[in-house]
Amino acid sequence: MDSMGATVHPIGLGGPRSSELDELGKRLGCPPGDDLRKMLVERPASFLLVTSLQDVALEELRGAADAGTRVVCLEPLAVELDDLGKLDGPVLPTAITMVPAFLRSPGYLAAADPQDSLGQPRLIRFSSLGRPHHGSLIARLLDAWTAVLEFTAIPESVSASLTGPTSPTRRITGHLAAHARVADGGTVLIEASDTAAQTRRELSVLSPEAQLRVGDTAYELRQADGSLLDDSRPQPQPVDFVGLIAHQWRRLLERPGPPAAPGRQALACVHACLLSARTGQPESPGNLLRLSRA
Repeated sequence: MDSMGATVHPIGLGGPRSSELDELGKRLGCPPGDDLRKMLVERPASFLLVTSLQDVALEELRGAADAGTRVVCLEPLAVELDDLGKLDGPVLPTAITMVPAFLRSPGYLAAADPQDSLGQPRLIRFSSLGRPHHGSLIARLLDAWTAVLEFTAIPESVSASLTGPTSPTRRITGHLAAHARVADGGTVLIEASDTAAQTRRELSVLSPEAQLRVGDTAYELRQADGSLLDDSRPQPQPVDFVGLIAHQWRRLLERPGPPAAPGRQALACVHACLLSARTGQPESPGNLLRLSRA
């Protein structure tokens, strides 16, 4: 809450009972509770920040959304393709915002319609490295593919390797590297980790006409000959994981916009990565999409 300043006022704190939760409740001036539905009825909130989905039922979040609460979630509500249907409805999808989304980061927002200057991308690389507790590996992969698919069609095949357990989905951890082939001849490279020494994200897009490089706090666009077309200055101090969450939350308060919830194609690419890491073979996101609808 310190990063948000006076823009938000906490009125409730919930989770499994523990001494850490009690101590945080004292610091925030909020008596903790362990019944989310009851808390939302007794203390209606404009925003609900969900830091962990452990012991949180989707029905409780749907009830919050129906009551007009905007759900700000650090982890994806759906991690299986078949679960996406549970999010369908007139309220819930538009009330969920995943944070910190790369497409809402200061660096990406500073780049105005970068696709217009790039032409057809030939190589897209996304690096998402995080310290433990700075977002799960599944959240980082979903965020990475959501950003990559802004620049290319869904890949035909994905090959990946993972140094860690490959299931269950929410508990995967370690370092993942993926190589994807796109039908138009383009290539996608993704590296993600939830056990890195430093938290950072960077997107690089190369085309015959230009090269784009975007980080969490700044970006630069260069012509193929290396000359600078446009850039933004990085912030004086690096924006940490909590700072990125606060930045996106403040934007929601200032100008509410479309949700940053991931789509079906991005989740299919994530599962192609995980399946390939288990089988050792290339996997097709398109096939996974078709099977999920069967």
